[in-house]
Amino acid sequence: MIDIKTNLLIGFAFITAILAFTAPQSQASDSTLDRITATNTFVVGYRTQMPPFSYISSEGQIEGYSIDLCKGVHSALKDELDKPDLQLEFIEVTSDSRFDLILNNKIDIVCGATSWTLGRQAKMGFSLQTFITGAEMLVKDDSRIRSLKSLGDKKAGVIQGTLTADAITKRIERDKIAAELVTFEHPHDALKALESGAIEAYIADRVLLIGLLDEANAPDDLKLVNRFYTFDPYALMFARQSLDFKLVVDRYLAGLYRSGKAVELFDKWFSHMGVRSNENIQRAMYKLQGIPE
Repeated sequence: MIDIKTNLLIGFAFITAILAFTAPQSQASDSTLDRITATNTFVVGYRTQMPPFSYISSEGQIEGYSIDLCKGVHSALKDELDKPDLQLEFIEVTSDSRFDLILNNKIDIVCGATSWTLGRQAKMGFSLQTFITGAEMLVKDDSRIRSLKSLGDKKAGVIQGTLTADAITKRIERDKIAAELVTFEHPHDALKALESGAIEAYIADRVLLIGLLDEANAPDDLKLVNRFYTFDPYALMFARQSLDFKLVVDRYLAGLYRSGKAVELFDKWFSHMGVRSNENIQRAMYKLQGIPE
């Protein structure tokens, strides 16, 4: 026989369960949006030497494809937060510091050429994809280097902290290629090393290498080997738990992709570089990620 005490416990458990389903659910706040609201400032992390995604122009202005995307996010935040006077602040980041600055709440977003991987997603948040590319090699025009296997007993430069550096290191170890990988902090340093002969190849994302050619002392003396070694989808990066902020970012990007302005933005930053071969991939990316409201 069930006693009164047992009946009370069952009744209490039942009422508790009912209240759990019927009580209004409080929505967790978004730390990124809360910080932006409290400071009235949207803080963007940018790279200085990643043309045409993020760089300092000859006039001293912060410019680039990714910078334009983040300026669009800034405008979207003004509307979302009803803050027409929301300030925009830029903070320089490196390939290594960008992650810590996000995790330590020093910046709200990274706007550059950040590859979106599942490994990184375990700690960081990412927007919809913003660009598709892959790593290949830049060498001297008279070089006989045609593939990674051609790097035996040679030096090749990579940028530390990048997906390319990790991928190429693993490929060389797997294929037992006797190449020496030299790491650089800045792309321009790797370019200068290639021009001077300190390294014999520079491995990075193709579109970044093309952008750097504009700044080479003798661009005609350099060439791409036209072989891709990685698949690199770029995205804007921010705090992993900031889902409401992510919605603002993705809503802006999806709206841009549904419109013709996305292709106009591509033409603005890439058409002069002769990367038309990438345009069809980008158009497909825009179509696939033009998520409806």
